[in-house]
Amino acid sequence: MSVTDDMRSESRSGGPPPVPAQPDGQFDRTPPQDVAAEQCVLGGMLLSKDAIADVVEILKTNDFYRPVHATIFDTILEIYGRGEPADSITVAAALADSGDLVRVGGAPYLHTLIASVPTAANAAYYARIVSERAVLRRLVEAGTKIVQLGYGTANGGSRDVDDIVDLAQQAVYDVTERRVSEDFAVLADMLQPTLDEIEAVGAQGGVMTGVPTGFTDLDRLLNGLHPGQLIIVAGRPGLGKALALDTPLPTPDGWTTMGEIAVGDQLLAADGSPTTVTAAFDVMHDRPCYEVEFSDGTVIVADAEHLWKTTTRASRRQEAARPTRYWSEASLARVRAAYATVGDEPHRLVTLSQAAEHVGAEFRNVLHTVAREVGANGRVSRPVTRAGKVRNWSAPGYPAGALLGGLLARAERQVNAGSRVRHDGVVTTAQIAATLRTDTADRRLNHAVANCGALQLAERDLPVPPYTLGVWLGDGHTGASRFTTADAEVVTLVERDGFVVRPSGRMVYAIHLPTPAPSVDRRCVDCGGSTRALRENRATVRCADCHDRKGSFLGLLREAGVASEKHIPQSYLRASEAQRRALLAGLMDTDGTVAPAGNLQYTSTSRRLAEDVRELVVSLGYRCTVNERPVSGRSAASSTAYTLNFSTPDTVFRLERKRAAHAARRRTASDVRTTSRFIVDVRPVPSVPVRCVTVDNPDHLYLASRSMIPTHNSTASMDFARNAAIRANQAAAIFSLEMSKVEIVMRLLSAEARVPLHVLRSGQLSDDDWTKLARCMGEISEAPLFVDDTPSMNLMEIRAKARRLKQRHDLKMIVVDYLQLMTSPKRTESRQQEVADLSRGLKLLAKEVECPVIAVSQLNRGPEQRTDKRPQLSDLRESGSIEQDADVVILLHRDDYYDKESPRAGEADFIVAKHRNGPTDTITVAAQLHLSRFVDMAIV
Repeated sequence: MSVTDDMRSESRSGGPPPVPAQPDGQFDRTPPQDVAAEQCVLGGMLLSKDAIADVVEILKTNDFYRPVHATIFDTILEIYGRGEPADSITVAAALADSGDLVRVGGAPYLHTLIASVPTAANAAYYARIVSERAVLRRLVEAGTKIVQLGYGTANGGSRDVDDIVDLAQQAVYDVTERRVSEDFAVLADMLQPTLDEIEAVGAQGGVMTGVPTGFTDLDRLLNGLHPGQLIIVAGRPGLGKALALDTPLPTPDGWTTMGEIAVGDQLLAADGSPTTVTAAFDVMHDRPCYEVEFSDGTVIVADAEHLWKTTTRASRRQEAARPTRYWSEASLARVRAAYATVGDEPHRLVTLSQAAEHVGAEFRNVLHTVAREVGANGRVSRPVTRAGKVRNWSAPGYPAGALLGGLLARAERQVNAGSRVRHDGVVTTAQIAATLRTDTADRRLNHAVANCGALQLAERDLPVPPYTLGVWLGDGHTGASRFTTADAEVVTLVERDGFVVRPSGRMVYAIHLPTPAPSVDRRCVDCGGSTRALRENRATVRCADCHDRKGSFLGLLREAGVASEKHIPQSYLRASEAQRRALLAGLMDTDGTVAPAGNLQYTSTSRRLAEDVRELVVSLGYRCTVNERPVSGRSAASSTAYTLNFSTPDTVFRLERKRAAHAARRRTASDVRTTSRFIVDVRPVPSVPVRCVTVDNPDHLYLASRSMIPTHNSTASMDFARNAAIRANQAAAIFSLEMSKVEIVMRLLSAEARVPLHVLRSGQLSDDDWTKLARCMGEISEAPLFVDDTPSMNLMEIRAKARRLKQRHDLKMIVVDYLQLMTSPKRTESRQQEVADLSRGLKLLAKEVECPVIAVSQLNRGPEQRTDKRPQLSDLRESGSIEQDADVVILLHRDDYYDKESPRAGEADFIVAKHRNGPTDTITVAAQLHLSRFVDMAIV
């Protein structure tokens, strides 16, 4: 009998159908996966932020085979989305917070991932391997599903065969759909949305449904701003914020000038810490310039729009005044006690009479005012006895919690709380000139600039201990290791620095190094060389060269470079704060005095030493002035005495008698004259070449001049965002790499409330100004406008934050201020290539988040070199690719920027130099720069 006959006979007997024999282990195989590639992907992401950006476009969480890898991947993306660094430490901390650290293998496993990566540059290739294995796994799953469908139907399932085939096709299509996203669309599918948009435009009178700019003519030309567009707004710097090229700038290692500074160099911030220059702008000519003179004699040349952080007399007096309240503490205590009795019954109704019985009759009028704001919720009945008869009397009832809470808030309000002066401190040179003195009868100086903080620098290895060098500079003998003093305590303090001090005459002492023990092999203890060059009868352990440099105190002075001429070496002036304070103590213990008024004085006939000591004093955060007077000297150079004056409550002396005199005579630490410098004059001078820089500290301040005065570093795009958020109620984000959040909000308030910006900055607001602010505060506070002032932001961070805002708030506009301050994490051959990458990335960002991106750019000096000052597309700074990538390029132009007597003063031109989807034109608007805004010409 054949096999076929056997099968037929088995079927006739009613047995089950035979199952085809399968190779062993066919359905027992491990799904396609590559654990090593997954580890390399995660390790590369932990090593490089660029790898994260590359991988996130290729992989999704469910592409990983191991669940622990998917958990680590999600954690990395969550940290990256917040704009924070995602490394092994931060990821381990995030996993520990979520309770997943132990499950993924602990922190050692994260380090194992990093160790498994040959190079993070290949992360995208590893990601493709993982993605391909994931597609194969889904294909296996789809095949398994198809097999189950087929066998299920064959075993008597109720589904139709055609339905099974359709489900099988759908399973395969699901795999391909996950792998490849469709970037094409059929023409027929695109017709209806386009017709809908045209119909919507017609219904609105021809105005496009895009994001409005707030300028009627510009909206008519551009039909609004549309998703996916990159709009470039460019112009010459409208606010110069510039200093003269020869202005000295202190650095962590010495000095430079405004003309020499470059991007990447380090300056010093107002708090004394090092800060990096992120942008250095072109030299500007023909700008109105002023000499700004300070009370310590410092003079700085700055242009009219340079920014300074100052305090005004009104703000200083307000800070010094103790806040007072309208009511006594006893009355306030009764109100607080009454409010505490409300407890868990805030809605219990009380009458005004009942409330007055608890808080006191003096609050009766205030209770009526609060009651009008709260409103009555019903009536309260209570028995009242009159003329011997008891009657029910009802009165309006108010919620006890709201009534007493409102009363307490009013009772604790400080006197003049609604009219307190607010001064953010940032004013221009021209504004200081206009408000140099107060409006009071005494015409006092108005503006003061706070001293810088003590320079925060690293400790240095110095040849001579700072205190001993200060003693020698003060009372030492030039070219010798001797000093003169009448105080035995100074001798003791020098000995504490490790020296041997021996008398060498009347009040003269010689400084010696301690004698080291002689070496057995007579080798130099410094260089290891032979010591035979010296006489054998001397117990020396140094060779001749080392003995000349380090074998005596005079040798140490030679090594410091001060033996022949007294001065303070630069290494000492940029040493740590503790070392500089020790140096100042040595100088003051010898040549310093305490004046009867409590101020400190240091006198020297050496001009160079006096200038160095002044720099030393200033580097510790003190204001220092210098007076000159003629004295009898041995030569012309020594016939002038330079007296330095400074004040501080800090302990300066180590000498006990001087320290006691200072403590007895010094003034209070709160005296503004000791902690700041007044601006005594601002006078116009002929224009000089000026320049501005931007630094990366949050205060945007850096130190300038030999006196180390804090100064500030260096609006149409904001008008676009302001109109979109406030007028159209569409979410807008401003990524500001130049201005801080406070500065942006200040300009926003000025534009919306129509209060001049310099008035807001000075804090001198009238009642009408406060009323204007109050009217617009509600509208502004509800506007969906988001501001990020993170310094040195790169495109990856902007993209991550923009995605998050798009998901949470349906973002409609992005403003980047400004393009040239952005940095690229990738290494590029030139700055032009870097800017090209940034502009291309912004265009891709606009398409990705489906909203217009407005990037502020700067123009080069081309317009200033032409007779016609109007800018052109070729004037876009640093890269021609900006013009290529942009859909719209708007160039800003003001005639009065170049010609102060221009008949078009107050007007500005929006030159639409490129419009990819329509014609170009020039739109004229009103430049209300005192209100930090541009408006339509028709708006008054």
